[in-house]
Amino acid sequence: MARVEFTERAVQPTERGGTTRLRILEAGAQAFAEHGFAGTSLNDVIKAAGVTKGGFYHHFPSKEALALDVVRYKQEQWAGRVLSASMQESGAMDQLMAMTRALCDLHEQDKAADSLGRLCAELSEDPQLAPRLSTQFVTWVDITQSLLARAQAEGDVRTDVDARTAAELAVSLFMGIEQLASMVTGSADLRDRVTRSFDLLRVMLAPTPSRSRSR
Repeated sequence: MARVEFTERAVQPTERGGTTRLRILEAGAQAFAEHGFAGTSLNDVIKAAGVTKGGFYHHFPSKEALALDVVRYKQEQWAGRVLSASMQESGAMDQLMAMTRALCDLHEQDKAADSLGRLCAELSEDPQLAPRLSTQFVTWVDITQSLLARAQAEGDVRTDVDARTAAELAVSLFMGIEQLASMVTGSADLRDRVTRSFDLLRVMLAPTPSRSRSR
């Protein structure tokens, strides 16, 4: 994979330019979901988005830049839905469980969700691109850590558990289940696997009921 220079410049598009950029992102997300990064042709993305080559390169300097923005765009889109679902619950652990259910909903409703992990794996093979992906996953760990720390204060998680380590475990668990379900059943049983695994994790993190020593 060729090395490409990227900038962190935030583009402030016009309304029309913003619409064009979203069309390209959606076309890119669908193409990467169907063909992977290596198998996706920019010409196919440009054709699907209904833009000219000049219009494409006005927004994205390369296929790598498009793929990174597709990851960011989709994760920001999903984060809004997941966090909104979690806010329907009051307790921190219930909010965490709601997040896992919302993520399963996304996998069932958005084809790109099932392929995002594979896209990230392809991109991370380039040492220049890998650091650009890590922030997306660190954000999920941060959110989960915050919920687990609250759950400890609410008495639903053992206080001898390190919240950061538990958060990394929870995020890794979901990502691992994603990959396993995709390989074994085409993600058909993702929800069932996630439910069983996170129910077990909740039991493992729960405080041990105190036992009376009186006889």
